[in-house]
Amino acid sequence: MRSAILEDVRRFAIREVPDPILGKDEVLIKVQYCGVCGSDLHIYEMGTAIRPGHEFSGDIVDVGSDVKGWRIGDRVAVEPRISCGGCYWCERGEIGLCDQFYVALEQYQGAFATYAKAGCHQLHRLPDEISYEHAALIEPTTCAVHAIRLSEMQEGDIVAVLGLGPIGQLVARVARALGAKSVYATEKSQSRVELAKDVADEVVDVNVTNPVDRILELTQGTGPDIVFECAGNVATSQQSIPLVRKGGTIVIAGICFDWVETPISSIVLKGLTVKGSICFSDGEYAYAFDLIKDRKIDVAPLVTCKMPLDDINEAFEKASRGEGGKTLIKP
Repeated sequence: MRSAILEDVRRFAIREVPDPILGKDEVLIKVQYCGVCGSDLHIYEMGTAIRPGHEFSGDIVDVGSDVKGWRIGDRVAVEPRISCGGCYWCERGEIGLCDQFYVALEQYQGAFATYAKAGCHQLHRLPDEISYEHAALIEPTTCAVHAIRLSEMQEGDIVAVLGLGPIGQLVARVARALGAKSVYATEKSQSRVELAKDVADEVVDVNVTNPVDRILELTQGTGPDIVFECAGNVATSQQSIPLVRKGGTIVIAGICFDWVETPISSIVLKGLTVKGSICFSDGEYAYAFDLIKDRKIDVAPLVTCKMPLDDINEAFEKASRGEGGKTLIKP
């Protein structure tokens, strides 16, 4: 089969590699679409020796000897679990915090390839109303659901979303679907500003307006109940604390690898709760699946780029520039 192999910083090569070898409880999937995740971009930009690609959908083409209830030809989305299942965190259902997460990640064979394998417990059957493209957005929607659940958002809350990449776009949509009174957002990319205009009450273009001043003005100086930092950069991380209301909550869903200088005293004096959000927990993938299936959120506008496997470097460069919504690779 053909697979994208990261051979250096910002450089994939398409190679012929052996098909995955199935375990007794695994299936082989012909990949239809695989989304480019923000974590994939970090791997690409650092040249890490990991095979990325975990937001995927496709068709079962082979099954292991112990697989029950699944047949060749079934359309599926895959819940990308690489947790051990036995550590303290897995037993609590917090699979994104698994003690073996990063060890397993190094052994993972990504889905930017003709075929990928998955355990039968990871599969979700696709109904006719969910396309392969939209199915590839279930996993990032799950990450948005996880962030909102961590925030303990209540119906009627006012939220701010800093950064409208795919995760920020999905956080805004899920927050709206779950009853947020107002959703304000910030973004510097005009294409992403446009994508959120029908979802957010106001999108602040940070190129022309101070986002903290404007959102404080919109909330009569109080600030939002919850701030979701989804850009993963220094500026938005620093804006979160002065922006959120006293007693409010900040959920950091973006990953910023740079040092962020911020006054810890402000967290104490404002009585803030700050949480980091990574991956998802048990049951949240199925919940996100239903949000899309039941059309409680519309992910169709977020699919703004579809490219073949041979153009994966171009696709990653485009995604790195922060253009549009979700980029999908079609092997």
